Amino acid sequence: MPLHILERKDKKYLSGRSKTSENNSELSTLDLGTIEFMKWLISKDTNSGDTLVAVKDYFDNKYVILFDKSIPRDVIVAYRDGMPWCITCNTDDCGHVGFAICLKQDYDRDDHVVY
Repeated sequence: MPLHILERKDKKYLSGRSKTSENNSELSTLDLGTIEFMKWLISKDTNSGDTLVAVKDYFDNKYVILFDKSIPRDVIVAYRDGMPWCITCNTDDCGHVGFAICLKQDYDRDDHVVY
């Protein structure tokens, strides 16, 4: 198989927005996940609970389990070689991944405070 075909397949595999994310969840892009994380962070401090995402479990550098209220179900974002991958959407660029990236940064910054 020619090398350029393999490269295209790898790029598509590593960064193609999934139909699950686009069609069902309101978190179809990394940016929307980042915005939702900011809302979650504010609601956590104010106890408002007005967010699309709830954090159910976080295991450092292994996985995060989120509850996405827009598709009422649990979503798992796993870390593969340090990179987040949404198992539910089967992609690396949905909003769940954006949320998980921000959550990890916040977790690392707060020196492992459990939510």
